Amino acid sequence: MYEFDLLDERLRACLAERGIAEPTEPQRLAIPAVLSGDHLLLVAPTGIGKTEAAMLPILQMLSVEERGGIRCVYVTPLRALNRDLLARLHELCEAVGLRAAVRHGDTTQSERTAQSKDPPDVMITTPETLQIMFTGKNLRRHLTRVRHVVVDEIHELAEDERGAQLSVALERLVELAGEYQRIGLSATVGSIDEIGNYLAGRDRAVNTLKISAVKDMRISVESPPEEDVDQAAANRLQTDAKHFACMKRCRDLVEAHKSTLFFVNTRDYAEALGVRYHLWGDQLSIGVHHGSLSRDVRVQMEDDFKSQRLKALICTSSLELGIDVGSADYTIQFNSPRQVTRLIQRVGRSGHRHDAVSYGTVINTDAVETAESLVIARRAAVEELEKFTIRENPLGVLANQLVAMTLTDSRIDKDWAYAVITRAHPFRRLLRADFEEVLKLLAELHVLWNDEDSFRRKTTGRRYFYDNISMIPDERTYRIREVSTRGVIGTLDESFVASYAEPYATFVARGRTWRIVEVGEDEVLVEEVREIGATPSWVGEEIPVPYEIAQEVGAMRRLLELDVYPGDEHAREVVASFVKAQGDFPLPTDKRVTIEQGDGVIVINCCFGSKVNETLSKLITSLLIARFGESIGVQTEPYHIVLETPRNLTAKDVLRTIQETDPDSLHQLMRIVLGNSSYLRWQFLHIAKKFGAVRKDADYKMLNISKLMEAFEHTPMVEEAVVKTLDENMDIETAAAVLHRIHQGSIEVVVGPLSPIGQKAIGKRQELMQPRRADKAVLMALKKRLMSEDVVLVCMNCRVRRKGTVGGLPERVKCESCGGVVIAAVRPYARRDLAVLKKGASDEEELKALRRIYKNANLVMAHGRKAVIALVGRGIGPDTAARILARYHLEEQEFLKDILEAEVNYARTKRFWD
Repeated sequence: MYEFDLLDERLRACLAERGIAEPTEPQRLAIPAVLSGDHLLLVAPTGIGKTEAAMLPILQMLSVEERGGIRCVYVTPLRALNRDLLARLHELCEAVGLRAAVRHGDTTQSERTAQSKDPPDVMITTPETLQIMFTGKNLRRHLTRVRHVVVDEIHELAEDERGAQLSVALERLVELAGEYQRIGLSATVGSIDEIGNYLAGRDRAVNTLKISAVKDMRISVESPPEEDVDQAAANRLQTDAKHFACMKRCRDLVEAHKSTLFFVNTRDYAEALGVRYHLWGDQLSIGVHHGSLSRDVRVQMEDDFKSQRLKALICTSSLELGIDVGSADYTIQFNSPRQVTRLIQRVGRSGHRHDAVSYGTVINTDAVETAESLVIARRAAVEELEKFTIRENPLGVLANQLVAMTLTDSRIDKDWAYAVITRAHPFRRLLRADFEEVLKLLAELHVLWNDEDSFRRKTTGRRYFYDNISMIPDERTYRIREVSTRGVIGTLDESFVASYAEPYATFVARGRTWRIVEVGEDEVLVEEVREIGATPSWVGEEIPVPYEIAQEVGAMRRLLELDVYPGDEHAREVVASFVKAQGDFPLPTDKRVTIEQGDGVIVINCCFGSKVNETLSKLITSLLIARFGESIGVQTEPYHIVLETPRNLTAKDVLRTIQETDPDSLHQLMRIVLGNSSYLRWQFLHIAKKFGAVRKDADYKMLNISKLMEAFEHTPMVEEAVVKTLDENMDIETAAAVLHRIHQGSIEVVVGPLSPIGQKAIGKRQELMQPRRADKAVLMALKKRLMSEDVVLVCMNCRVRRKGTVGGLPERVKCESCGGVVIAAVRPYARRDLAVLKKGASDEEELKALRRIYKNANLVMAHGRKAVIALVGRGIGPDTAARILARYHLEEQEFLKDILEAEVNYARTKRFWD
């Protein structure tokens, strides 16, 4: 008997019209399980009917139950999934006389009103919109009828604060509707029990069904060799021959298949590749898709890909989830996907049918990427997946939900609220004392009233709630708007705009290069040009390499048993040559760390992955800074840590620091280290917004975050910032285990000169670790450089020019000829600006340049030499200088730190191929 026989004949007829005669494996197993009414977690790859496995039996049950109200809530992490889902469910619902509707941030007011008056049987929504639904009187009444909740892509939600927020919402829904059936749909993950516990909450049992993700998957790993003829094209595209060889191989694969999903790990890499393919030639129809492009652009790219107007779509995790991508028959992953689960999910997007084989190739640009990809591909073939744990007691979410509760009732009993919240899996061990501390702080921040046995709504609570519905850290964004069409292309993060976006600057978006015409209050006007511009940086991009992956890469180096890995001959040769090139130098492996001394640089080669190396780098640099009192430049990667050091610091000092560190005190040490971390300050700002201590739209450049942290030093806000930073960026437990192994001798540590592997690690982006007291050496060096910069001063009154150095200027700058005080400071090499000042503006571009020069002059008039010092900073234009100078009360060291930060941000935008 087919499981479809358990369904209403109208549903079977609808399926038959779609050409579906028999169930897929997950449908065969899940349909009877859902009909039983039990809670269910279904773990299966994409494209084999997980949605129908859950919804067909639910629609069957809804069709025979009493009508009225919202009886099924379907939660997805993305609005785009909602659109796809509605299209898939519409016919099935109609077949049995039911209605489905979508409610999220893009839903029109008229649709919302209609849903409030006449609710659908199935409401498709996001975690954030579900929060809002609790606040509406009519919607809350409709939610009392809920009998089923489906959480799609539950693995994506469970790991972060959105998931913690949703878990509390599910318990609040129980208070409205009573117990209901819970169904979770998950891609293949390594922590199935943890996901099941998250879905269930406390004291509920969940059945788990797992379908293999890799039995119909073919994954290969390549590292294409460069050829002599590649160099000319590489030069034209401003890249190297190896990258061009990889691009050429990807192009061949795209042309050999019907529709190719082309995955990269970051948005800036997607843009960098997209613009180079575009400038290489228009013969290959290839698009770009990521989360910072506008919704209209993303939908257009999806539609063009489905209709095969595009042969390939360069994308990030924005297309990793279950969005319908039509007839994709191949997947390319450019460089290592960093994690096994990501590779399985991405390759599974091709052959997106239950009876199709999914094919994918990982193309790699160097030996380290190749080795990592080989390890991940081997692990994918046998489903050795990464484990994860859900962070307990995120206090920012707790604050959010306590305020949310006050919007649904005039007075909330504390015992009741505590009981509801601790039923949610992430809060199952929440202490009553922490619960009370958060309430106390919210009352002090005037977000709610806190009484002895209850808490109440305050008028400011509603604004707080709507400002903080989303638990995703928010950075102000600017729309990118094309001048000619007025269409919105996408968004830029504030940090990029502040440090780089000046008129005439160029940058890449949607795989095209755009010249900035004007920067407004909330948007950047642009026009398209055919050249290669800077690649924007966006927040939250890098995917961490797990410890287990890095350790196996180290073991691969040590053993060189490459035949067990699914790579082509050249990929294996690339790895073997990389190891052999080390020659007689000690080889860093899973069982050996090398500390290598160079000229002003020390390289620690250690195969411990992103989070462990991040922990060790922060520990080592902080202890060395405390000892030597000078700044240390640090760059951390999954397989090495690079220290740019003062000359009196040696590799033996690093070794001594490692040997003298007590692994059992690492957690406490790292809490102390974080007190001087830019991670912590940024995290604290986000937490402060989630508690209501800082307005959502506050300009972080105008805030003294250190002073703010001091004011809230012994509150849940600072504690939450510390715990969250340690959880997201560090792995203290594994780092402590590594230190134990070093102390016990099972990991060897060798000190020596720079080796070939160490040489390759040098020269990438650095983060400046500063000692607690301002490092005078760094800041004074910066000041000396700025003071020695040449500058041309032009009087905007009489146009007389004089050239000199910044250090030779008086505090208040005026014209020696006419006494005028409106003086523009222009770089000697800024020929266009000097020409405009000499002959005047004759077209729109020159007029804009003249306006910019007047901005510059107004700053000099207002701030004197201090403005000139800011304006000669690298990549600092008048808008950035104005933001720095707006903090006029700053002491000199703080002023120089702001300039240094702006220069570092500017430098970061200049990298294309990190």
